[in-house]
Amino acid sequence: MDILELARRKAEAAELYEAWTEALGVVFHGGEVEKVGSEEVLGQALRVIVKGRLGFASTAGGAPAALVEAAVGAAEHGDPAPFRFPALHPGPAVESFDPAVPLLSAEDLLTWGEEAVRTIHREFPELVVNVYLARTKTAVTIRNTSGGELREVRTGLSMTVGVERVQEGDIWLVYESQAVRRLSDLNREKLVEKLLAKLRWGAETVPAPSGKPPVLVLPSAVPVLLLPLTHGFSGLSVFLGTSPLKGKLGERAFHKEFHLWDDGLIPFGPRARSFDDEGLPVGRLSLVADGVVRGFYYDLRAAALAGAEPTGNGLKGGPFGDGGFRAPPGPSPRHLVIRPGEGSLAEMIRTMKEGLLVADVIGLGQGNIQSGAFSNNVAVGFAVRDGHVVGRVKNTMIFGNAYEVLRDGLLQVGGEAEWVGGSLLAPPLLVQGVSVVSR
Repeated sequence: MDILELARRKAEAAELYEAWTEALGVVFHGGEVEKVGSEEVLGQALRVIVKGRLGFASTAGGAPAALVEAAVGAAEHGDPAPFRFPALHPGPAVESFDPAVPLLSAEDLLTWGEEAVRTIHREFPELVVNVYLARTKTAVTIRNTSGGELREVRTGLSMTVGVERVQEGDIWLVYESQAVRRLSDLNREKLVEKLLAKLRWGAETVPAPSGKPPVLVLPSAVPVLLLPLTHGFSGLSVFLGTSPLKGKLGERAFHKEFHLWDDGLIPFGPRARSFDDEGLPVGRLSLVADGVVRGFYYDLRAAALAGAEPTGNGLKGGPFGDGGFRAPPGPSPRHLVIRPGEGSLAEMIRTMKEGLLVADVIGLGQGNIQSGAFSNNVAVGFAVRDGHVVGRVKNTMIFGNAYEVLRDGLLQVGGEAEWVGGSLLAPPLLVQGVSVVSR
């Protein structure tokens, strides 16, 4: 029997999310092929409302009756559900499928990996090179007991290249990655060149600046500052009172040059979709304009609790990745976009003259996300002197408060934005007010 029909017998309302995924992946370790594999998975996730409480369960190949029982059982201790699943209707279509991606063969991915290894070894033959390549095709279907059905096929393509330099008393790991939905958007050459640039910068180890020097945050490290904001702009956090932005709608809480929005309408964006994981149409939502707080994002539950309208931001997984079918939806950004300013990376380095350049950190999310506090060891960072990168730093930590830095310490917003983590489009940010400690 159909899962929704089974659920209807035991629940007041139900929603079924299905994702059929075909994936092909290639892994290189130490410059050699370690794995080539493919898989097909049908994931099913069921949400039910029983006696006003929300239950959730998922399965990959399990029996329908068992899935229903698990969801109904979870509802006994689930959160209150002050909403109903809406009747599903198609909204504006957002391009998320490229027919060229499923045609990529294992040989194609292997060739790309071999090219990356050769290019890096040509200049750095002593390094251990690891490459991860994957392509996916996912058909998503959402149905619920209020009626209607939505279906969309999406493609995904990702490439990660990392190197390891292991010496006595020193292990240095450097990675570059890109996730796209369209084949033509994957720039393999640029990805490898960015990695090589960091390796060249890090040829020498130098002392890190200390105190509160200017800090140039590369796009790959901007999540250090943006992760607290993903909590702060969540409508659920605002309702619960855990967001520092509660009560600040319409007020200036950031630097006047800081502009941030959540854009679900970017064609072929890494998280592009025509509807969220609750079946609501996506759109574009202003969060910060001229430093002023303009809005918050809501899923169905958060909107009902806050007495607001849902914004099509009910997504599975966290703010910078895809949680897959096994995660329940919650308020989360689709594509966070920081409006670029002016200046290339090279120009920003010359402008800062002295300071620290941060490319990656260890333990994203360390600190107090709710308050905006961050405290991270620098995984990949470089010292800047006289407007030039002079070498990499070791044993260095940065800490501060994201809200304070983006309000009082924003010196320059760079002009070259890059995709980071599958859902963030950000330029480099030159800031002050970040404490730097090294040993």
